[in-house]
Amino acid sequence: MPRKPAEQTVQPDAILKAAATVFYRKGYHGATMAEIAAEVHLTAGSLYHHFPSKEDLLCAVLDHGLTQITRSVRAVVNSADPPAEKLRAIVQIHVLSEIEHVNIAAAVIFEGRALLEMPGVRDQYVRQRDTLEGLYRQVVEEGIAAGDFRPVDVGIFVKTLFGALNWVSLWYREGGRLSGREIADEIAGTFLAALRPLPADDIPTQDGFDG
Repeated sequence: MPRKPAEQTVQPDAILKAAATVFYRKGYHGATMAEIAAEVHLTAGSLYHHFPSKEDLLCAVLDHGLTQITRSVRAVVNSADPPAEKLRAIVQIHVLSEIEHVNIAAAVIFEGRALLEMPGVRDQYVRQRDTLEGLYRQVVEEGIAAGDFRPVDVGIFVKTLFGALNWVSLWYREGGRLSGREIADEIAGTFLAALRPLPADDIPTQDGFDG
């Protein structure tokens, strides 16, 4: 298929998806702007018209992925639902986003490391990542304060949960034994069970022994 000349445009979302596909396939350092342009049948010059550099394009891909999921998660966190329902809902959002936008999800997970090597954009990326993680922390802290969840190290719990959620995009296969929603329910159920308050008799004393 012939390349589109510079005066013809492609929707930015299509370019971001193409970039994410190439980053997923070849990695940030291995990908070229020419390969990304070819994914959407643009000339290289047209692509540079939209994004001046590969670094700018990577930033846009990561910003797109993190902004969308953060907006949806924040709406749940700010609702009046009980903490357990909030946690289940945001796990659903996270997993479904991962499997509906596999290439972008993989770029966020793996190519975020490339951004950490770029001082000019590192702070923005880390700030967005920490904002999303902070929303999860807020839900867990609410549940602990309400007595719905047992006390845990919130930072470690949330990072462990993120690890499980982020990896879904790598092993999920459409048409498999479970749907994305069913996978999300399984993951949410597992982590909610881990947060379930312990019966009083099962809580160890400070030295680790009963009695």
